[in-house]
Amino acid sequence: MKHTFLVILLALVALSLPAANTPPDTVTGTLRFSVNNIKHAGGTIWVGVYSSEDDFLDREKARLVAVKVSKTGDKFIEIPEMIVGKEYALGLFHDENDNGEFDTNFLGLPAEPWAFSGKLKSRFRMPRFEEVSFRFEEGAPEQMLRLRTWF
Repeated sequence: MKHTFLVILLALVALSLPAANTPPDTVTGTLRFSVNNIKHAGGTIWVGVYSSEDDFLDREKARLVAVKVSKTGDKFIEIPEMIVGKEYALGLFHDENDNGEFDTNFLGLPAEPWAFSGKLKSRFRMPRFEEVSFRFEEGAPEQMLRLRTWF
């Protein structure tokens, strides 16, 4: 009986502690956005969430979110536990063949639809973090990201 009480007490204490990687006074929320121009019913939309220039477009450092696609048109996506007031950038692609890779053609140009969270300055180079980043605020108007193809 004592052992059960101790286990329950320890579990309650552990649940009341803040997460190790989030400071106790940090406010988090859920980012909500839509992806439109989905032309292939199938595959996965991979969303990379980046929080700095240092991790931007580095798959190993990104927070990756996978969303299955079952129909064409629009897809609503929610990403929880985003820090309110922090700068983020989103990079995403529709992995139409579901191979887990962003496929390119023989010239190295994207062969699958893609999008970024901001307006691109040029299609002839990769965007910079500061060009496509945004400050996350809870309750901000929903963003719409349009999938694009190179051609």
